[in-house]
Amino acid sequence: MKTRVIVSAVIKKGDEYLFGKKKDNTGPYPNTWHLVGGGVNLEEETLEEALKREVKEEADIEITNIKNISFDEDNEPNKHGELVHYVFLVFGADYKSGNLKVNDEMRELKWFKEAEIRNLSLPRPSQKLFSQLGII
Repeated sequence: MKTRVIVSAVIKKGDEYLFGKKKDNTGPYPNTWHLVGGGVNLEEETLEEALKREVKEEADIEITNIKNISFDEDNEPNKHGELVHYVFLVFGADYKSGNLKVNDEMRELKWFKEAEIRNLSLPRPSQKLFSQLGII
């Protein structure tokens, strides 16, 4: 089984958190609201560089105040249906600048208030994370 290292961010803007939804029925974790992030090019970039790049690519925004908050792992089919071992490195970050703009992988990006997060369909690792953070 292939392993992928993924960086993602719990991005706050005031009292809201950013989530993205991929195109319908697209894995991994189809039809759920995701933290913004993606794969790391381990030989070419640091984790923080990868996080900033992925946030810029997926949401077209800049982030600041980046801090480590969690790590997790899970097995899930990727967008090609192949089972992948994912290692998730999750950071906290604050919105710095830019206007949200979806890329070709996402169909929607949206800011949610903390109380709204419990009503979202989240991937298993995000459910665990937000439970540990006391948000859901």
